[in-house]
Parts: sequence; C-alpha cells; structure tokens
Amino acid sequence: MIDRLAMRSIIRSSAARSVSKLAVFRRDTKRLFSVSAPSNISATPARRSVFELSTLVVAATSAVAGAALAYRYSPFELSAFFLPRLPAPGSAEEVKFIQKVEDELQSSAMVGKMRKENDYVERRMWMDIPETYRDSGFLSGTLKGPGKFAVPGIVFVNEKENKVVSVIHCGWQLSGFPGIVHGGLIASLLDECLARAAILPLTGRTAVTANLTVNYRSPTMANQVLSVETYVTENTDKKALVAGVVRNSSGKKLAEATAVFVVPKKYKLQSLANM
Repeated sequence: MIDRLAMRSIIRSSAARSVSKLAVFRRDTKRLFSVSAPSNISATPARRSVFELSTLVVAATSAVAGAALAYRYSPFELSAFFLPRLPAPGSAEEVKFIQKVEDELQSSAMVGKMRKENDYVERRMWMDIPETYRDSGFLSGTLKGPGKFAVPGIVFVNEKENKVVSVIHCGWQLSGFPGIVHGGLIASLLDECLARAAILPLTGRTAVTANLTVNYRSPTMANQVLSVETYVTENTDKKALVAGVVRNSSGKKLAEATAVFVVPKKYKLQSLANM
C-alpha cells in the first residue's frame, strides 16, 4: 500500500518532470521566434518574456497544487475525484447506465467470436438458478449492481469437450487499488468459472472446490469486459482437474489458474448446471 509520504514523493517527481518538459518547450519556442519569421509574426523581447513568465507560473502552480493534494489526501481519496458518480437507484440514469454496460457486453469481441462456434451453447450467467439462491450468492447477489456486476455475464458451454467460456463486465467498484480489479475478486471469479467446466463430467453436475491456485500475470483494469476460458484437463465421475485463464478484450492474459473440484461424499448438494 502506498502511504501518504510516498504519494507526496511521486507527485513531486511528476511535477519536476512537468517543469523540465515546460523548459524544453520554452527553449524550442524561443528558437522558433528567433529565426526569420514572416512580417505578420511579432517576436519582440517583451512578448517572449511574458511567455516565459507565464509558463513558469503554470509550472510552479501545478507543483504547489500537487504537493498540497498529496499532503492533504490519501491515494484512495484522490482517486475519488476521478471516478464517475453512480446513478441514483431506480432512476432513469440507472436504467441508461445498465443498458450501456449491456451494450458493451453484447458488442464485445469475445461474445461475437463465441457466437460463431457451433459446438457452444449460449446462456446468461446466474439467470437460470432460483432467485433466492441467486440473490444470496457472492458474485450474483452481493456484488450485483451498477459499478460492480451491472448485468449478468454471458456463458458459452461446450459439453462435448468440457469447456466453458464466461464473459462478464467488471465495474470500478470491484477495485482493490483504485482502477485495478481486486485480486481476491479475480480469484472468486476464476473459482466460479472453473466450477462451470468442472461439473460437466461429474455425477449430479455439482462439486466443491478442493484446491485453487491463481497466478496473476498482469494488472486487471476495472470497468471493462473480461473473458474467462476454462476446461477440464482430467476427471473421474467424482473428481475433476480444471484450468482457466482470464483475458481482456484485446486477448491479453491477465491471470490463470488451476483447480481441483470434488463431489462430496457425505453431503448432497444442489446441481450447479445452470450457474
């Protein structure tokens, strides 16, 4: 976690770089005015002096303002100035917000690609399970809403090969460090998506997580559509080994995981087939 002193140091360094860039810009501008110019351009010493003074004032003001903000606010408080405001619950703005996220999900490259795959069956995430179970779920209920999971994801299932591709939009309120999706959320998302593939060959289409290993490959920026590709690597009728990878809309690998799912011996669980 970046503390306040570190944040002040970062902003001061940024301000120093800005001053340096302004100095280079001022130098290049002076060279421009020093060469022979058309008669309609005036390059008097007085005008150059005013320009130099104004750039110095802007640089100094920026440096002082940055240092003051770093002293007064924490990094998380500063980030609040740049995050969009959430619409009021039940308002027309909320309807528009949700529709915008839905449009972004539907038009994503991965959704378009998967709809061309004949071996995959499409359905909406969480919508075919009982409402009480859906509302009590961590991802489907607790984290439901604008700024989080504004709309259910889209799932593509290939039962022939025990493969599943889940596509979902992650909002900015799912962040750990501002603007970056929390690592714990990525792990939870992988756990659920891996389970969708794991249950395909198992008795009763249900299982629990026995082991989950996640490797984070790159920061996952919030407020974007993510795809989670999962598949079974080995299985019996009571146990499945699965693997998966999280990618952004450009196909960049953000995280990958392996997991072991088992069918409990002493407990009868509800089927997860429509999760």
